[in-house]
Amino acid sequence: MFVTFLNKADKRKLVMLQYLENAVALSETKETLMDQLTMSEFLINKTVQELNLDFYELGLNEEFEIVTDGTVIKLNASGLATSDTLLTYYLDQALKFSMLKECFFEQLSSLYEFATNHYLSHNPVYKEFKQFKLILKEYDIEVTKEFQLVGEESEIREFIFLFFMKEYYLNHSPFPKEILEKEKTFDRFNESTWLKPEQSARMRIRKKHYLGIVLARMTNGHYLQNSVENDLVLPKHLVIIEELKRWLQEILTITDQEVLEREARDILRFLIVEGWLIDNNSYIDQEQTYIQQLNEHFIQAVQQQFSLTADTLALLHAETTTIHYQLLSFSFSSRYEYQYMDVTYFLETYPEYAAFCRNYLEESRNRPILWNNKEFLFFRYLILLISTIPLKEILVPLYVCVDFSFGDSYNQMIQKNIEKILDLNVQFQSYPDDHTHLILSNLPFYGALGIDHILWLAPPRPIDWANFTEKVSVIRREQFQTKMADRKST
Repeated sequence: MFVTFLNKADKRKLVMLQYLENAVALSETKETLMDQLTMSEFLINKTVQELNLDFYELGLNEEFEIVTDGTVIKLNASGLATSDTLLTYYLDQALKFSMLKECFFEQLSSLYEFATNHYLSHNPVYKEFKQFKLILKEYDIEVTKEFQLVGEESEIREFIFLFFMKEYYLNHSPFPKEILEKEKTFDRFNESTWLKPEQSARMRIRKKHYLGIVLARMTNGHYLQNSVENDLVLPKHLVIIEELKRWLQEILTITDQEVLEREARDILRFLIVEGWLIDNNSYIDQEQTYIQQLNEHFIQAVQQQFSLTADTLALLHAETTTIHYQLLSFSFSSRYEYQYMDVTYFLETYPEYAAFCRNYLEESRNRPILWNNKEFLFFRYLILLISTIPLKEILVPLYVCVDFSFGDSYNQMIQKNIEKILDLNVQFQSYPDDHTHLILSNLPFYGALGIDHILWLAPPRPIDWANFTEKVSVIRREQFQTKMADRKST
Protein backbone atom coordinates (compact mmCIF):
# COMPACT_ATOMS: atom_id res chain seq x y z
CA MET A 1 0.00 0.00 0.00
CA PHE A 2 2.94 2.35 0.65
CA VAL A 3 4.54 1.87 -2.76
CA THR A 4 1.40 3.15 -4.51
CA PHE A 5 2.22 6.62 -3.15
CA LEU A 6 5.60 6.72 -4.92
CA ASN A 7 6.30 8.03 -8.41
CA LYS A 8 7.27 5.58 -11.16
CA ALA A 9 11.01 6.24 -10.92
CA ASP A 10 11.15 5.67 -7.15
CA LYS A 11 9.04 2.50 -7.48
CA ARG A 12 11.46 1.19 -10.11
CA LYS A 13 14.52 1.91 -7.95
CA LEU A 14 12.95 0.43 -4.83
CA VAL A 15 12.00 -2.77 -6.66
CA MET A 16 15.57 -3.28 -7.84
CA LEU A 17 17.01 -2.72 -4.37
CA GLN A 18 14.49 -5.13 -2.84
CA TYR A 19 15.34 -7.76 -5.45
CA LEU A 20 19.09 -7.51 -4.82
CA GLU A 21 18.50 -7.43 -1.08
CA ASN A 22 16.82 -10.85 -1.27
CA ALA A 23 19.13 -12.38 -3.87
CA VAL A 24 21.68 -15.06 -3.02
CA ALA A 25 24.95 -13.31 -2.08
CA LEU A 26 23.15 -10.00 -2.76
CA SER A 27 23.96 -10.33 -6.46
CA GLU A 28 22.30 -11.25 -9.75
CA THR A 29 23.19 -11.32 -13.41
CA LYS A 30 22.06 -8.34 -15.47
CA GLU A 31 20.23 -10.69 -17.82
CA THR A 32 18.20 -12.18 -14.97
CA LEU A 33 17.37 -8.74 -13.61
CA MET A 34 16.17 -7.65 -17.05
CA ASP A 35 13.91 -10.69 -17.19
CA GLN A 36 12.61 -10.61 -13.61
CA LEU A 37 12.09 -6.84 -13.41
CA THR A 38 10.96 -6.49 -17.06
CA MET A 39 13.49 -3.72 -17.69
CA SER A 40 15.69 -3.10 -20.71
CA GLU A 41 19.47 -3.14 -20.35
CA PHE A 42 19.45 0.64 -20.67
CA LEU A 43 16.92 0.94 -17.83
CA ILE A 44 18.85 -1.51 -15.63
CA ASN A 45 22.03 0.55 -16.04
CA LYS A 46 20.14 3.79 -15.47
CA THR A 47 18.48 2.44 -12.31
CA VAL A 48 21.82 1.34 -10.85
CA GLN A 49 23.26 4.82 -11.44
CA GLU A 50 20.19 6.51 -9.95
CA LEU A 51 20.26 4.30 -6.87
CA ASN A 52 23.91 5.01 -6.17
CA LEU A 53 23.21 8.73 -6.58
CA ASP A 54 20.25 8.48 -4.17
CA PHE A 55 22.41 6.64 -1.63
CA TYR A 56 24.89 9.51 -1.74
CA GLU A 57 22.34 12.32 -1.63
CA LEU A 58 20.35 10.69 1.20
CA GLY A 59 23.43 9.92 3.29
CA LEU A 60 23.11 6.17 2.76
CA ASN A 61 26.32 5.69 0.76
CA GLU A 62 28.01 4.15 3.81
CA GLU A 63 25.20 1.59 4.03
CA PHE A 64 24.58 0.77 0.35
CA GLU A 65 26.53 0.59 -2.87
CA ILE A 66 25.69 -1.23 -6.10
CA VAL A 67 28.63 -2.38 -8.21
CA THR A 68 28.77 -4.23 -11.52
CA ASP A 69 31.34 -5.80 -13.81
CA GLY A 70 28.98 -5.47 -16.74
CA THR A 71 27.55 -8.96 -16.32
CA VAL A 72 26.77 -9.33 -12.61
CA ILE A 73 25.18 -6.63 -10.45
CA LYS A 74 25.98 -6.80 -6.74
CA LEU A 75 24.69 -4.93 -3.70
CA ASN A 76 27.21 -4.09 -0.98
CA ALA A 77 25.28 -3.56 2.26
CA SER A 78 26.56 -2.64 5.71
CA GLY A 79 23.67 -4.34 7.51
CA LEU A 80 22.70 -1.04 9.17
CA ALA A 81 19.93 -0.18 6.69
CA THR A 82 17.39 -2.00 4.51
CA SER A 83 15.17 -1.18 1.56
CA ASP A 84 12.60 -0.02 4.11
CA THR A 85 15.04 2.79 4.97
CA LEU A 86 15.04 3.93 1.37
CA LEU A 87 11.24 3.60 1.20
CA THR A 88 11.01 5.98 4.16
CA TYR A 89 13.06 8.59 2.29
CA TYR A 90 11.08 8.14 -0.91
CA LEU A 91 7.77 8.48 0.95
CA ASP A 92 8.98 11.69 2.54
CA GLN A 93 9.60 13.10 -0.95
CA ALA A 94 6.41 11.71 -2.53
CA LEU A 95 3.80 14.28 -3.57
CA LYS A 96 0.92 11.92 -2.82
CA PHE A 97 2.18 11.38 0.71
CA SER A 98 2.46 15.15 1.20
CA MET A 99 -1.15 15.42 0.01
CA LEU A 100 -2.19 12.72 2.48
CA LYS A 101 -0.55 14.53 5.39
CA GLU A 102 -1.99 17.91 4.46
CA CYS A 103 -5.49 16.44 4.01
CA PHE A 104 -5.21 14.63 7.35
CA PHE A 105 -4.17 17.74 9.24
CA GLU A 106 -6.59 19.80 7.11
CA GLN A 107 -3.87 22.17 5.99
CA LEU A 108 -4.61 21.89 2.26
CA SER A 109 -6.79 24.74 1.04
CA SER A 110 -6.20 24.61 -2.73
CA LEU A 111 -4.15 22.67 -5.27
CA TYR A 112 -2.92 25.98 -6.67
CA GLU A 113 -1.38 26.82 -3.30
CA PHE A 114 -0.01 23.28 -2.94
CA ALA A 115 1.69 23.51 -6.33
CA THR A 116 3.14 26.92 -5.47
CA ASN A 117 4.47 25.72 -2.09
CA HIS A 118 6.16 22.72 -3.75
CA TYR A 119 7.58 24.79 -6.64
CA LEU A 120 5.65 22.79 -9.22
CA SER A 121 3.47 23.65 -12.18
CA HIS A 122 -0.24 23.11 -11.71
CA ASN A 123 -0.97 20.37 -14.28
CA PRO A 124 1.31 17.71 -12.73
CA VAL A 125 -0.14 18.47 -9.29
CA TYR A 126 -3.71 18.06 -10.52
CA LYS A 127 -2.73 14.74 -12.11
CA GLU A 128 -1.07 13.55 -8.89
CA PHE A 129 -4.11 14.59 -6.87
CA LYS A 130 -6.44 12.66 -9.15
CA GLN A 131 -4.28 9.53 -8.69
CA PHE A 132 -4.13 10.20 -4.95
CA LYS A 133 -7.93 10.22 -4.71
CA LEU A 134 -8.18 6.97 -6.67
CA ILE A 135 -5.71 5.29 -4.30
CA LEU A 136 -7.69 6.36 -1.24
CA LYS A 137 -10.92 5.21 -2.86
CA GLU A 138 -9.52 1.67 -2.92
CA TYR A 139 -9.57 1.86 0.90
CA ASP A 140 -13.08 3.42 1.02
CA ILE A 141 -11.67 6.84 1.94
CA GLU A 142 -12.93 9.91 0.09
CA VAL A 143 -11.49 13.42 -0.18
CA THR A 144 -14.09 16.18 0.01
CA LYS A 145 -14.06 19.47 -1.90
CA GLU A 146 -12.67 20.99 1.30
CA PHE A 147 -9.79 18.46 1.15
CA GLN A 148 -10.96 16.55 4.23
CA LEU A 149 -10.72 12.78 4.64
CA VAL A 150 -14.09 11.13 5.11
CA GLY A 151 -15.23 7.53 5.46
CA GLU A 152 -15.37 5.03 8.29
CA GLU A 153 -13.57 7.02 10.99
CA SER A 154 -11.84 4.05 12.64
CA GLU A 155 -10.46 2.92 9.28
CA ILE A 156 -9.18 6.40 8.39
CA ARG A 157 -7.28 6.45 11.68
CA GLU A 158 -5.84 2.97 11.16
CA PHE A 159 -4.83 3.85 7.59
CA ILE A 160 -2.96 6.96 8.75
CA PHE A 161 -1.44 4.98 11.64
CA LEU A 162 0.14 2.48 9.22
CA PHE A 163 1.68 5.29 7.19
CA PHE A 164 2.98 7.24 10.15
CA MET A 165 4.54 4.09 11.61
CA LYS A 166 6.31 3.49 8.31
CA GLU A 167 7.49 7.08 7.88
CA TYR A 168 8.15 8.44 11.37
CA TYR A 169 10.20 6.83 14.10
CA LEU A 170 12.41 7.61 17.10
CA ASN A 171 12.43 11.38 17.60
CA HIS A 172 10.64 12.22 14.36
CA SER A 173 6.99 13.21 14.54
CA PRO A 174 4.41 14.40 12.00
CA PHE A 175 2.28 16.17 14.60
CA PRO A 176 2.11 19.92 15.26
CA LYS A 177 3.18 21.26 18.64
CA GLU A 178 -0.41 21.64 19.85
CA ILE A 179 -1.16 17.92 19.38
CA LEU A 180 2.17 16.84 20.86
CA GLU A 181 1.49 18.87 24.01
CA LYS A 182 -1.94 17.29 24.39
CA GLU A 183 -0.57 13.80 23.78
CA LYS A 184 2.15 14.40 26.38
CA THR A 185 -0.51 14.85 29.08
CA PHE A 186 -1.32 11.14 28.74
CA ASP A 187 1.78 10.60 30.90
CA ARG A 188 -0.43 11.41 33.89
CA PHE A 189 -1.54 7.77 33.74
CA ASN A 190 2.02 6.51 34.29
CA GLU A 191 1.29 6.71 38.02
CA SER A 192 -2.05 4.90 37.72
CA THR A 193 -2.69 1.39 39.02
CA TRP A 194 -3.49 -0.01 35.57
CA LEU A 195 -0.91 1.33 33.07
CA LYS A 196 2.47 -0.36 32.56
CA PRO A 197 4.64 2.59 31.43
CA GLU A 198 7.95 0.74 31.00
CA GLN A 199 7.73 -0.50 27.42
CA SER A 200 9.98 -0.89 24.38
CA ALA A 201 10.77 2.07 22.14
CA ARG A 202 8.64 0.54 19.39
CA MET A 203 5.60 0.32 21.65
CA ARG A 204 6.07 3.86 22.91
CA ILE A 205 6.24 5.16 19.34
CA ARG A 206 3.09 3.24 18.38
CA LYS A 207 1.19 4.66 21.37
CA LYS A 208 2.41 8.18 20.66
CA HIS A 209 1.34 8.00 17.02
CA TYR A 210 -2.04 6.43 17.77
CA LEU A 211 -2.95 8.96 20.44
CA GLY A 212 -1.71 11.78 18.22
CA ILE A 213 -3.96 10.61 15.39
CA VAL A 214 -6.98 10.32 17.72
CA LEU A 215 -6.41 13.80 19.14
CA ALA A 216 -5.79 15.37 15.72
CA ARG A 217 -9.02 13.93 14.32
CA MET A 218 -11.05 14.92 17.37
CA THR A 219 -9.56 18.42 17.36
CA ASN A 220 -10.83 18.81 13.78
CA GLY A 221 -14.30 17.54 14.72
CA HIS A 222 -14.09 13.95 13.45
CA TYR A 223 -15.40 11.42 15.96
CA LEU A 224 -16.07 7.69 15.99
CA GLN A 225 -19.65 6.96 14.99
CA ASN A 226 -19.82 3.20 15.38
CA SER A 227 -18.26 1.42 18.31
CA VAL A 228 -18.73 -2.01 19.86
CA GLU A 229 -19.67 -1.48 23.48
CA ASN A 230 -20.38 -4.99 24.73
CA ASP A 231 -16.77 -6.14 25.13
CA LEU A 232 -15.58 -3.70 27.83
CA VAL A 233 -18.06 -4.20 30.63
CA LEU A 234 -15.99 -5.38 33.58
CA PRO A 235 -15.67 -2.99 36.55
CA LYS A 236 -11.96 -2.45 35.86
CA HIS A 237 -12.77 -1.58 32.25
CA LEU A 238 -15.27 1.04 33.37
CA VAL A 239 -12.77 2.60 35.80
CA ILE A 240 -10.24 3.16 33.02
CA ILE A 241 -12.90 4.38 30.59
CA GLU A 242 -14.01 7.04 33.07
CA GLU A 243 -10.42 8.20 33.60
CA LEU A 244 -9.85 8.40 29.84
CA LYS A 245 -13.10 10.32 29.36
CA ARG A 246 -12.03 12.91 31.95
CA TRP A 247 -8.64 13.25 30.25
CA LEU A 248 -10.19 13.79 26.81
CA GLN A 249 -12.71 16.26 28.18
CA GLU A 250 -10.01 18.31 29.87
CA ILE A 251 -7.65 18.61 26.89
CA LEU A 252 -10.29 18.92 24.12
CA THR A 253 -13.11 20.68 26.01
CA ILE A 254 -15.64 18.23 24.59
CA THR A 255 -18.77 17.71 26.67
CA ASP A 256 -20.73 15.21 24.57
CA GLN A 257 -20.63 12.13 26.81
CA GLU A 258 -21.49 9.69 24.03
CA VAL A 259 -18.55 10.92 21.95
CA LEU A 260 -16.22 10.71 24.94
CA GLU A 261 -17.46 7.20 25.75
CA ARG A 262 -16.80 5.90 22.24
CA GLU A 263 -13.38 7.51 22.03
CA ALA A 264 -12.31 6.32 25.49
CA ARG A 265 -13.36 2.76 24.68
CA ASP A 266 -11.38 2.85 21.45
CA ILE A 267 -8.24 4.04 23.26
CA LEU A 268 -8.68 1.31 25.85
CA ARG A 269 -8.94 -1.34 23.12
CA PHE A 270 -5.70 -0.04 21.63
CA LEU A 271 -3.94 -0.24 25.00
CA ILE A 272 -5.16 -3.82 25.49
CA VAL A 273 -4.15 -4.96 22.00
CA GLU A 274 -0.72 -3.37 22.39
CA GLY A 275 -0.16 -4.87 25.85
CA TRP A 276 0.00 -1.62 27.85
CA LEU A 277 -2.00 -2.73 30.88
CA ILE A 278 -0.84 -4.46 34.05
CA ASP A 279 -2.04 -8.09 33.88
CA ASN A 280 -3.04 -7.26 30.32
CA ASN A 281 -4.73 -10.55 29.36
CA SER A 282 -7.23 -10.19 32.20
CA TYR A 283 -8.71 -7.20 30.35
CA ILE A 284 -9.64 -9.34 27.34
CA ASP A 285 -13.11 -10.80 27.76
CA GLN A 286 -12.33 -14.52 27.55
CA GLU A 287 -16.03 -15.32 27.32
CA GLN A 288 -16.74 -13.44 24.08
CA THR A 289 -18.64 -15.98 22.03
CA TYR A 290 -17.11 -15.09 18.68
CA ILE A 291 -13.56 -15.16 20.03
CA GLN A 292 -14.25 -18.52 21.67
CA GLN A 293 -15.50 -19.89 18.35
CA LEU A 294 -12.41 -18.66 16.50
CA ASN A 295 -10.14 -20.10 19.22
CA GLU A 296 -11.81 -23.50 19.25
CA HIS A 297 -11.83 -23.75 15.46
CA PHE A 298 -8.08 -23.05 15.24
CA ILE A 299 -6.98 -25.12 18.24
CA GLN A 300 -8.99 -28.14 17.11
CA ALA A 301 -7.21 -27.99 13.77
CA VAL A 302 -3.82 -27.74 15.51
CA GLN A 303 -4.62 -30.72 17.73
CA GLN A 304 -5.52 -32.82 14.72
CA GLN A 305 -2.15 -32.07 13.14
CA PHE A 306 0.25 -31.93 16.10
CA SER A 307 0.58 -33.59 19.50
CA LEU A 308 0.20 -30.98 22.25
CA THR A 309 0.98 -31.07 25.96
CA ALA A 310 -1.47 -29.56 28.43
CA ASP A 311 0.87 -26.60 29.02
CA THR A 312 1.21 -25.96 25.28
CA LEU A 313 -2.55 -26.17 24.85
CA ALA A 314 -3.13 -23.59 27.60
CA LEU A 315 -0.55 -21.24 26.08
CA LEU A 316 -2.08 -21.63 22.62
CA HIS A 317 -5.51 -20.73 23.99
CA ALA A 318 -4.23 -17.58 25.70
CA GLU A 319 -2.30 -16.40 22.65
CA THR A 320 -5.07 -17.13 20.13
CA THR A 321 -7.42 -15.08 22.31
CA THR A 322 -5.04 -12.13 22.00
CA ILE A 323 -4.70 -12.60 18.24
CA HIS A 324 -8.44 -12.78 17.65
CA TYR A 325 -9.13 -9.85 19.98
CA GLN A 326 -6.77 -7.71 17.91
CA LEU A 327 -8.38 -8.97 14.71
CA LEU A 328 -11.84 -7.94 15.85
CA SER A 329 -10.73 -4.66 17.43
CA PHE A 330 -8.57 -3.31 14.58
CA SER A 331 -9.47 -5.35 11.53
CA PHE A 332 -8.45 -2.69 8.98
CA SER A 333 -4.84 -2.29 10.11
CA SER A 334 -4.59 -6.03 10.78
CA ARG A 335 -5.58 -6.69 7.18
CA TYR A 336 -3.07 -4.32 5.59
CA GLU A 337 -0.10 -4.25 7.98
CA TYR A 338 1.05 -7.74 6.96
CA GLN A 339 -0.20 -7.70 3.38
CA TYR A 340 3.16 -7.50 1.61
CA MET A 341 5.38 -9.22 4.16
CA ASP A 342 7.94 -11.56 2.60
CA VAL A 343 7.47 -14.94 4.31
CA THR A 344 10.04 -16.87 2.25
CA TYR A 345 12.25 -17.42 5.30
CA PHE A 346 9.40 -19.06 7.21
CA LEU A 347 8.36 -21.21 4.25
CA GLU A 348 11.90 -22.55 3.93
CA THR A 349 12.73 -22.85 7.64
CA TYR A 350 9.38 -24.03 9.02
CA PRO A 351 7.61 -25.77 6.11
CA GLU A 352 5.49 -27.92 8.46
CA TYR A 353 3.97 -24.96 10.29
CA ALA A 354 3.71 -22.83 7.14
CA ALA A 355 1.84 -25.59 5.28
CA PHE A 356 -0.56 -26.07 8.20
CA CYS A 357 -1.37 -22.34 8.42
CA ARG A 358 -1.79 -22.02 4.67
CA ASN A 359 -4.09 -25.06 4.48
CA TYR A 360 -6.09 -23.94 7.51
CA LEU A 361 -6.80 -20.55 5.95
CA GLU A 362 -7.51 -22.06 2.54
CA GLU A 363 -10.13 -24.28 4.17
CA SER A 364 -11.62 -21.17 5.83
CA ARG A 365 -12.47 -19.35 2.60
CA ASN A 366 -16.14 -19.43 3.56
CA ARG A 367 -15.42 -17.49 6.77
CA PRO A 368 -14.85 -13.87 5.69
CA ILE A 369 -13.32 -12.75 9.00
CA LEU A 370 -10.53 -15.30 8.48
CA TRP A 371 -10.12 -15.21 4.72
CA ASN A 372 -10.20 -11.40 4.40
CA ASN A 373 -7.44 -11.16 7.00
CA LYS A 374 -5.43 -14.15 5.83
CA GLU A 375 -2.06 -12.35 5.64
CA PHE A 376 -2.33 -11.13 9.23
CA LEU A 377 -3.54 -14.49 10.52
CA PHE A 378 -1.01 -16.51 8.52
CA PHE A 379 1.85 -14.57 10.07
CA ARG A 380 0.45 -14.49 13.59
CA TYR A 381 -0.59 -18.16 13.61
CA LEU A 382 2.78 -19.17 12.15
CA ILE A 383 4.79 -17.25 14.76
CA LEU A 384 2.55 -18.68 17.48
CA LEU A 385 3.21 -22.28 16.41
CA ILE A 386 6.95 -21.65 16.04
CA SER A 387 7.19 -20.13 19.51
CA THR A 388 5.03 -22.69 21.36
CA ILE A 389 5.55 -26.09 19.70
CA PRO A 390 9.23 -27.17 19.54
CA LEU A 391 10.13 -28.59 16.15
CA LYS A 392 11.96 -31.52 17.71
CA GLU A 393 8.64 -32.72 19.15
CA ILE A 394 6.89 -33.01 15.77
CA LEU A 395 9.66 -33.91 13.33
CA VAL A 396 10.83 -37.34 12.32
CA PRO A 397 14.45 -37.94 13.34
CA LEU A 398 17.23 -36.49 11.23
CA TYR A 399 20.17 -38.89 11.45
CA VAL A 400 23.55 -37.16 11.22
CA CYS A 401 26.83 -39.05 11.38
CA VAL A 402 29.57 -36.87 12.87
CA ASP A 403 33.03 -38.38 12.39
CA PHE A 404 36.17 -36.26 12.33
CA SER A 405 39.74 -37.46 12.41
CA PHE A 406 40.35 -35.83 15.82
CA GLY A 407 38.43 -38.39 17.87
CA ASP A 408 35.32 -38.53 20.11
CA SER A 409 35.93 -35.33 22.07
CA TYR A 410 36.10 -33.28 18.89
CA ASN A 411 32.99 -35.02 17.52
CA GLN A 412 31.09 -34.25 20.73
CA MET A 413 32.13 -30.61 20.51
CA ILE A 414 30.71 -30.39 16.98
CA GLN A 415 27.48 -32.11 18.11
CA LYS A 416 26.99 -29.66 20.98
CA ASN A 417 27.44 -26.72 18.62
CA ILE A 418 24.91 -28.21 16.21
CA GLU A 419 22.39 -28.53 19.05
CA LYS A 420 22.85 -24.82 19.81
CA ILE A 421 21.92 -23.70 16.30
CA LEU A 422 19.31 -26.30 15.30
CA ASP A 423 16.06 -26.86 17.20
CA LEU A 424 15.43 -30.13 15.36
CA ASN A 425 15.03 -33.79 16.17
CA VAL A 426 18.66 -34.61 15.34
CA GLN A 427 19.95 -38.08 16.18
CA PHE A 428 23.75 -38.23 16.12
CA GLN A 429 25.63 -41.31 14.93
CA SER A 430 29.25 -42.35 15.23
CA TYR A 431 29.11 -44.33 11.99
CA PRO A 432 26.67 -44.32 9.06
CA ASP A 433 23.96 -46.93 8.50
CA ASP A 434 20.73 -47.30 6.51
CA HIS A 435 19.05 -44.51 8.52
CA THR A 436 21.76 -41.90 7.95
CA HIS A 437 20.64 -38.74 6.15
CA LEU A 438 23.89 -36.80 6.31
CA ILE A 439 27.57 -37.38 7.06
CA LEU A 440 29.62 -34.53 8.53
CA SER A 441 33.35 -35.13 8.42
CA ASN A 442 36.80 -34.00 7.30
CA LEU A 443 37.48 -37.48 5.89
CA PRO A 444 37.09 -37.57 2.07
CA PHE A 445 36.48 -41.33 1.74
CA TYR A 446 32.91 -40.93 3.05
CA GLY A 447 32.01 -39.41 -0.31
CA ALA A 448 32.07 -42.89 -1.87
CA LEU A 449 29.19 -44.24 0.26
CA GLY A 450 26.37 -42.68 -1.74
CA ILE A 451 25.04 -40.80 1.32
CA ASP A 452 24.77 -37.00 1.48
CA HIS A 453 28.17 -35.90 2.72
CA ILE A 454 29.64 -32.52 3.70
CA LEU A 455 33.41 -32.23 3.83
CA TRP A 456 34.51 -29.67 6.43
CA LEU A 457 37.80 -28.09 7.28
CA ALA A 458 38.85 -28.44 10.89
CA PRO A 459 38.13 -26.27 12.72
CA PRO A 460 35.06 -25.37 10.63
CA ARG A 461 34.79 -22.01 8.87
CA PRO A 462 31.63 -19.87 8.82
CA ILE A 463 31.02 -21.09 5.25
CA ASP A 464 31.12 -24.70 6.51
CA TRP A 465 28.36 -23.96 9.03
CA ALA A 466 26.35 -22.14 6.36
CA ASN A 467 26.64 -25.11 3.98
CA PHE A 468 25.60 -27.47 6.77
CA THR A 469 22.48 -25.55 7.77
CA GLU A 470 21.47 -25.14 4.10
CA LYS A 471 21.89 -28.88 3.51
CA VAL A 472 19.82 -29.70 6.58
CA SER A 473 17.08 -27.37 5.29
CA VAL A 474 17.11 -29.17 1.92
CA ILE A 475 16.80 -32.58 3.60
CA ARG A 476 13.95 -31.33 5.80
CA ARG A 477 12.06 -29.97 2.80
CA GLU A 478 12.52 -33.28 1.00
CA GLN A 479 11.22 -35.18 4.04
CA PHE A 480 8.25 -32.85 4.28
CA GLN A 481 7.42 -33.14 0.56
CA THR A 482 7.61 -36.92 0.79
CA LYS A 483 5.30 -36.88 3.80
CA MET A 484 2.78 -34.66 1.98
CA ALA A 485 2.91 -36.87 -1.12
CA ASP A 486 2.33 -40.00 0.98
CA ARG A 487 -0.60 -38.33 2.73
CA LYS A 488 -2.24 -37.39 -0.60
CA SER A 489 -1.86 -40.93 -1.94
CA THR A 490 -3.61 -42.52 1.05
